[in-house]
Amino acid sequence: MKILIIDNVENQLLELKQELLKSRAQFAHVNSLNSAISALSQHKFTVVICVSNVDKNDGNIIFDMIAKKFPTIVRILIKDNEQKANNSAHYCFAQPIECKSIISTVAKLAVNNAAITKDIIVKTVANIKTLPSPPKVYMQLNAVLKDSNTDSQKIAQIIQQDPALTAKVLQFSNNSFPTGGKPMMNIGDAITKMGIDTLCCIVMTAELFSYTPKIKKFSILEEQLHCLATAKLAASMVKPELKQDTMIAGLLHDIGNVVLFEINEKSTASFFMHRINNENNIELENKIFASDHCHVGGYLLHIWGFSYHIIEAIILHHRPDKLLQKSFGIAQAVYLANALVHQQTPDAEFIAHYKLAGVIDNLSKRAEKLI
Repeated sequence: MKILIIDNVENQLLELKQELLKSRAQFAHVNSLNSAISALSQHKFTVVICVSNVDKNDGNIIFDMIAKKFPTIVRILIKDNEQKANNSAHYCFAQPIECKSIISTVAKLAVNNAAITKDIIVKTVANIKTLPSPPKVYMQLNAVLKDSNTDSQKIAQIIQQDPALTAKVLQFSNNSFPTGGKPMMNIGDAITKMGIDTLCCIVMTAELFSYTPKIKKFSILEEQLHCLATAKLAASMVKPELKQDTMIAGLLHDIGNVVLFEINEKSTASFFMHRINNENNIELENKIFASDHCHVGGYLLHIWGFSYHIIEAIILHHRPDKLLQKSFGIAQAVYLANALVHQQTPDAEFIAHYKLAGVIDNLSKRAEKLI
């Protein structure tokens, strides 16, 4: 893994460079935008770490350019306290930075990044004529929520940019909460009633499933219902601080399907002819498409700028054997929820490892109610 550090003349990232030297990581460093562009054009870097301002250019703008020209690169922004992160950065670290935390993050994402940026996947996604659009309102919302000064008014302003989305939020609120006989018309009140986690779920769902591909034998409605059920069940299994990201990972876990099935009409027809409903068809996908929806979806989320702990859940939701190395969290919950919603028997070693034998029957019953 090769790292490019884009510093400035003040040498803000000197300490990080010293720590990278100690860890024997492969890295290069530049302190101007022109030098960065030259280095990226001549060498294959996996990760770019950039400070908030280089040559009077905002780090967010630099990352926008890198995302367009070098889409496979992982982008890590070192921002100052006033700067807002945009959606081109996979990770943001505020000053003063903890160098070991950054190095640990880079090391952890290495395997997953290598898996989703293989040439076959990059070329496949690049050749699709119509891709689903990134959930822009959700990503704006997510960026604002990271600001400690955020209030419901700021959140409402973002939602109200999209009248159709505003109507859906109000509709959900009126259908789900008591209103005393009067319909709720204030978006701020609706947000207060439903809470941020539920709001994010509504926004993501509305944006994600506005994309309606015309794929024979593929129902976007059925896909939406499955993803919603998976998201709800997965979120119920994790700690409160992980619920929002688990909901998002659950909603997005099968996003690769809408890309995979657009590759070639004949290949897709062959897949639907031979697949087994509600079974793991990953081997069949790889045989027909030379890739699978997990890795294609992971790369799509990488392009959109999602952090790698969510991407990991998308990549590994059919690989319980790969999940045993970590404590139970987002990826583990999405795997288990997806299996139960599909009415599959979860991997026995997975159940034993996480000591779930006593709760699996209850989880299965909850999955049945959500289907």
